[in-house]
Amino acid sequence: MRTISGLLQIIGLLVIAIAGYWVWFVNWGPNPNDRVGTTVATLVPQQMREWGCGKLNQRFAAEAPTVCSPVATPNAPTPNSDPSAPAPNGGGRL
Repeated sequence: MRTISGLLQIIGLLVIAIAGYWVWFVNWGPNPNDRVGTTVATLVPQQMREWGCGKLNQRFAAEAPTVCSPVATPNAPTPNSDPSAPAPNGGGRL
């Protein structure tokens, strides 16, 4: 039982350390495209990512962080999501 408790404590410390790094990256990080920060940002829930992207866009208005681009956001709406609309290239017919 003692080893399970120790393992849970280590996992808890890792979660806190990673979350703390992400908060630092969003609020005070010098580079909006930090490799670790952007990787963690892709793993956080959508509401947290939106908050973080808002902060990053405030801090780095001239340089948009890549993690906040619509391509990097899962389930981002596509420009033409209406399936009944014709395809821009004529429907793909040869």
